[in-house]
Amino acid sequence: MKVSQNWLKSLVEINTTPDDLSEKLSVGGFEVESLIDCSKNVKGVVLGKVLSVVKHDNSDKLSICKVDIGNSNFLQIICGATNVKPNIYVYIATVGAHLGSINLTIKKSEIRGVISEGMICSLEELGIEDTSEGIAIIKEEIATKHELGTSAALLLNLNDHIYDLAITANRPDGMSVVGIAREISALLETKLSFPELESKYKIYVNKKFNLCPKAIAQNCLYSITHIDLVKGKELSPEWLKERLDKSGIKSINLLVDITNYILLEQGQPLHAFDKDKLIDLVGREVLPEDFSVRKAKSDESLLCLNGENYKLNENITIIACCDKPIAIAGVIGGLETSVNDETCSIYLEGAVFNPVTIRKSSKEIGIRTESSSRFEKGISYKNTLDSVTRAINIVEKYFNIPSTIIHTSLEINDTELLIPLRRDRIHKILGPLVIRKENNSHNDQFEKRHLTDNEITDKLILLGCTLKTKEYGWDVHVISNRSQDLFREIDLIEEIARLIGYDMFDLKLPNPIKPGKLSLSQMALRKLKSSFVENGFNEVLSYSLVPESNSNLIKISNPLLLETSCLRDNIWQEHIRICNQNIKSGNDYCWIFEVGNIFHKITDLSEEEILNGAIYGKSKFENWSGSNKENNLNYYEARGKLKESLTVLNLKIEDKPTNSIDFLHPGRSARLFTEGNEVGYFGEIHPKLISNKRALKKMYLFSLKITNILEASTRKNKWVPIYRTFPTVPKMERDINFIFNKKYLVSEIISQIKKSGKQLLEDVNLIDVYDDNNFDKESISYTFRLSYRDYKKTLLDSDIANIHENIVKVIEKKFSTKLRDQ
Repeated sequence: MKVSQNWLKSLVEINTTPDDLSEKLSVGGFEVESLIDCSKNVKGVVLGKVLSVVKHDNSDKLSICKVDIGNSNFLQIICGATNVKPNIYVYIATVGAHLGSINLTIKKSEIRGVISEGMICSLEELGIEDTSEGIAIIKEEIATKHELGTSAALLLNLNDHIYDLAITANRPDGMSVVGIAREISALLETKLSFPELESKYKIYVNKKFNLCPKAIAQNCLYSITHIDLVKGKELSPEWLKERLDKSGIKSINLLVDITNYILLEQGQPLHAFDKDKLIDLVGREVLPEDFSVRKAKSDESLLCLNGENYKLNENITIIACCDKPIAIAGVIGGLETSVNDETCSIYLEGAVFNPVTIRKSSKEIGIRTESSSRFEKGISYKNTLDSVTRAINIVEKYFNIPSTIIHTSLEINDTELLIPLRRDRIHKILGPLVIRKENNSHNDQFEKRHLTDNEITDKLILLGCTLKTKEYGWDVHVISNRSQDLFREIDLIEEIARLIGYDMFDLKLPNPIKPGKLSLSQMALRKLKSSFVENGFNEVLSYSLVPESNSNLIKISNPLLLETSCLRDNIWQEHIRICNQNIKSGNDYCWIFEVGNIFHKITDLSEEEILNGAIYGKSKFENWSGSNKENNLNYYEARGKLKESLTVLNLKIEDKPTNSIDFLHPGRSARLFTEGNEVGYFGEIHPKLISNKRALKKMYLFSLKITNILEASTRKNKWVPIYRTFPTVPKMERDINFIFNKKYLVSEIISQIKKSGKQLLEDVNLIDVYDDNNFDKESISYTFRLSYRDYKKTLLDSDIANIHENIVKVIEKKFSTKLRDQ
């Protein structure tokens, strides 16, 4: 929102500098993104009079001009403009002036043997116009009102500053000059002088309007007013053009400019329709009740003011006349019914629409306008009819129009909504003020006291509130343009604190302050993430919002873009994209992990935290001794990297082969289990992803369910280290070798061995895997080493013979195999 300080001064007394006011506005909640000095480009440019013009002896196009700028000595300036002549008033850039629009600093220079002591400027060179033909000649009646040497900023009305404000969604009142003026009045404690409504007009509540209940909902309003005997070719006065221009809006004609002026001044968008064009469109005389607000149909289109022909759909709300689209409600008007030079009669629309419908319409057609930005933030319907009245007041100043009737869908009642404000609640929330005592000593002394009633009421009155004194405090009525953000007692207390200054109140910290600490789960997650980093992985962060790619994704009700319209249900797709990007950049490896949330829709809407990752290539730190070797890791090496990273949690992870994960290789993927619960998966990506170019090279993906992993790792027997004494007796080892069917998992076999020999069996390890052509395709040889120990004595062969023999029998029976000869 751009606003001119001169415009603000016409509404509120400003008793401070622009820089100081910018600081106060920013601290108060209206951040000033930039402060523009309008006179910057014309500093050092003054009013001058050309006394004489003589042709340059050494040039056909240059002239030597004698110029008076009010000094005792006249200036000699070389000028190449064809329209320079004696006795004209011009803008003179004196020596030292910098013309920012052409990036030129004026110097005393010699041009073809003649000294030039300045420059006679065009409006283009002053940055006032885009193009100019020749120098700017000032009208004599304007120039003679000022002394020669007067700053050009005064003549051009550039002694002004423009505040570029960032208005937050919770302060829609800041989208109007009146709202900003009221804020300045509250911050500076100065007087306001808002324009009065000079005349009122008859208001008729028209029940015949056909209005979409979603667009014109509760606290919304639609109005239409017929204004006759106007002239579309009438141009705006200079004061109006100047205010629009400094606010970033181009002047078009008086009628359109008045609607834009009210939009800026009051924050209420208005739109003017050409009545004759409406008659041509519908084929008969147009009445106020012919206007309607409805959802568009999929086969409709509308040529709009920006020259774009938009295809409409049911997500777009339109204004219709006799059911024919004439505007996209709250966003942009139609070109066919717009005001032009031939306009002599208009229908003036003033409305307040449901912010949700305007946001949807704006998103559908892909544009955001000054009007839509205000409707989206929310404006008060109680100001609409006054804004329409203000617009008609201005129209009456320039056109001799007949009496008008404002047709409205809703009667504005004067019912006051009072907010109870308790004195003791203010004191409890804000605490005491800390005030420095005035004394002559060097030691600062402070006193503490609560806000007085006068201090409270003064601040609320500055905001435009009216108060009724009660025993408990006050009943407060908030002005309509602040009703969107001030509707609770705590909102009023916050405003009081904001205007007085938060730094003026005493600190209220908990006593004693108890330090926080991480929970076991938080500590475990930190350890896990650190372990991944220590093992060579890089942590990444990807967006939770993705485009709609399938029906299982959860849609966002009001997305900003189609590319961010849904919540993701996986992270692995983004990790493949990251790996692809690294491959394209020439990186030999990419090991990444991410802790994030995914969202499920299948049963009920749910959120799940997972740790996802991808592994591609060999780390450069592991590849230093074999640069010519294969860069890719094999399945077991990649799985080993995941195992190393998980070691810190002291969990035993069991792999069970699977072919049910459609994006993983059916023969090189596994589901991960701990304590009998599935906690994730690991595997090589499916070859089809490489063949269809979704993945550029072979890589491995893994996923872990954070909740299950952390729950298992933070059990007392896992989290708290258990220390045992070293055994003082030796262990006894025996190796056994069987040929198994490949369908049996090694983990199943080891588990069965441990169950069968748990009295003395201490450990079981797989030490050899052997596959031979003599075996059938479904068989493989495993060799296990069994470790026996009795912590009380040294074992003899006779002590373990029965146990060992029983283990062999159980394995042979359970897995339909035979012990091989050693």
